[in-house]
Amino acid sequence: MSRFKIEDFPQHVQAQIRAKLDDYKRTVEQIPADPIPSLSPTGGRKSLGPNKTESNYQQTILRGMDARYEALTFRMSNGHKYTPDWVVFEDGKIACHECKGGYALHSQQRAKLAFDQCAKEFPAFTWTWAVKTSEGWRVTHA
Repeated sequence: MSRFKIEDFPQHVQAQIRAKLDDYKRTVEQIPADPIPSLSPTGGRKSLGPNKTESNYQQTILRGMDARYEALTFRMSNGHKYTPDWVVFEDGKIACHECKGGYALHSQQRAKLAFDQCAKEFPAFTWTWAVKTSEGWRVTHA
């Protein structure tokens, strides 16, 4: 299966991807070195950076790769959006990674459904689902 490069997309899509990456770079530069508060003023979780599980995945599995946290959001044909935890850019190819802790929250099923749908709708990307277990990371590819 061949993989898309950013240059393979139409110019207007390339501009959107690059704008999103620029937004991400600005956001990362604004993240303080101190621990990030987990709640926004409204009480909902505001995603300013990866949680402990996502950080562990990046340090363990994605070490040394150009991995960017929540760098892309996909709009699926059903109108829903999905943002993978990590997007890895390597040799002009894009890989999306979703990582979960061993404790299955109710939101994990929704994330798995969205992940599987995106893997079907965007087959040019590599899709990786990882679950942290007591033995380490269990990684599967869509």
